[in-house]
Amino acid sequence: MNKFFISTPLGFEKNVLEEMKEAWPYLLGKDSKTHSMAFPEVELLDGGLEFEADPFAAVQLNFFLKSANRILMRMTSFRTKDLPKFYQKFKALPWREYLVHGKVEWEVAAQKSRINNEKRLQESAEKALNELFNIKSTQETAHFVSCGSIYIRMEDDLCTISLDSTGEHLHKRGWTVLKGEAPLRETTAAYLLRATIGETTPGELSKITLFDPMAGSGTFLTEARGLWQGQFQREYAFQKWKKTPKLFISPTFVFNYDLPASKIFKAFVGTDLDEKMVKISGANFDSVEAQIKAQEKEDFKASKVQWVHQNCFEGSFIPEAPLWMILNPPYGERLSSEGVGGLKTLAFKLTAKYSPEKLGLLFPEKEKLMAPPPGYQIEKELKINNGGLRCLYTLLKREGSL
Repeated sequence: MNKFFISTPLGFEKNVLEEMKEAWPYLLGKDSKTHSMAFPEVELLDGGLEFEADPFAAVQLNFFLKSANRILMRMTSFRTKDLPKFYQKFKALPWREYLVHGKVEWEVAAQKSRINNEKRLQESAEKALNELFNIKSTQETAHFVSCGSIYIRMEDDLCTISLDSTGEHLHKRGWTVLKGEAPLRETTAAYLLRATIGETTPGELSKITLFDPMAGSGTFLTEARGLWQGQFQREYAFQKWKKTPKLFISPTFVFNYDLPASKIFKAFVGTDLDEKMVKISGANFDSVEAQIKAQEKEDFKASKVQWVHQNCFEGSFIPEAPLWMILNPPYGERLSSEGVGGLKTLAFKLTAKYSPEKLGLLFPEKEKLMAPPPGYQIEKELKINNGGLRCLYTLLKREGSL
């Protein structure tokens, strides 16, 4: 058993725990079949979750967590006030069991500690790795590709050393590659979609059309399509470990998972003022569809999707009801220039024109909606950091709707 830490955006911890619980029953055991391990005890911390588990199971969570940042395997934790002790402790760790060679990426942070020089910590750790792998000069590894990332955190004289199992941030899904101006991060989109769905059953969801009237690159809709799918197309850091089971290197390992049929909305609709973005969002959605089809094979059901080039306030196209709307509109001058004039006016205009059962809006927190449009109530308000901007996700629900 090893200790693991799942890094999350602040406020996402409980959501990631629910994602972890949903994925756990479908993970594989070492016999390449669905495992029977008990769900671990999980401690919720600010910005993450900590738990102990068999590494074989824990690293598979990379495939399924949609609103997490990354998964770190804790190598050790100890108190120290001097570099020699740090060096000895670091060198004693079983790096040769995981790393192919000694060239790695470093993430070092130090504060409120006797050892607070991050550069010296990294140099000490590099020296230890060079000795372990018998590296005499940087020229020997110049042509090597990094085989992992090591995280060193020193706080209040407590040193925690971790090995990254993820690689690129988990918002890198391996399917959408085309972006527009001020794109919404996929982890945030997944979190807001789950908050919008709430306790809605798969049967109820299958009757709903999901509509993004300012779709941009289509992040909300592509995330909604792949929300219950594994991310198997991209590479993960643990697949480069020396200890990686051959199973996870095989291009067909995904077919060992006995995953349930994916939940899906009745239809997906996106509109945008920019014709170029309509084409981009369509291409991104098609990429998701193609990868899901490759995973599900004969169980695959194509989505009903429409992309329309129009001004959502003036265009004549209105998606089929029952309708949910979700959007990350342009803020400030960009929105004012379209003649909308802020969150209050935007909410009133959209509910008046489309009469959705739900309307989710991500907007700067300072422009908080003080009162809902007629016939609507505020179901949820969630504080979100969107690209460094403090935002509020306001979910409106039409009175009398399910």
